[in-house]
Amino acid sequence: MSEASLITVISVMISSVISIVGFIVTYFSMKQSFQNELKRNRDTLALENMSKIPYKVLALFDEMIEINSLKNAKLKEKKQEENLKIFKEIINTIYSYGSKESIKIVSLMQKENYEAAVKRITQNEYRMMAIYVLLATQIKYDVTSAVISPKYWFIMKLNDFDSQEKRISEATNKLIDELGLDKNFMM
Repeated sequence: MSEASLITVISVMISSVISIVGFIVTYFSMKQSFQNELKRNRDTLALENMSKIPYKVLALFDEMIEINSLKNAKLKEKKQEENLKIFKEIINTIYSYGSKESIKIVSLMQKENYEAAVKRITQNEYRMMAIYVLLATQIKYDVTSAVISPKYWFIMKLNDFDSQEKRISEATNKLIDELGLDKNFMM
């Protein structure tokens, strides 16, 4: 084989190796970019779906409190059915897009609501209030990374918060421990 042929073969082989290495690098780079884009899209979808949930949870809670003051049984029943529909939508959204912690809270809420309905037991009102407010607090934290004490919601909404603070704090802090939630939510 002549020297010119050898140089030609070597240059073709070098070009081929460079092309193959370039192809491999491009493949893995594109694969990584695709996975990053897919993750970003999943995160965006979850964020879009969860961003309004704290408001919906607290609005539902307000609505449930207002229903108790209704005198008209038919209207009360209609409102309860509407609230049940909203509640189902909320728990489905949370299960689909929520964090592990928010799913734990809504699961406990559903379990206790079911037990109260089936066994006809009276629920601890402070515990139920704390569950709703902690759910909104947890989801707000998941969406915004802002840690806000549930205490502020109670101060805003309860005229007699000072007289109930001890019982509300006990119920809230017990739930935080029970569910292993962020200790910054403690009251």
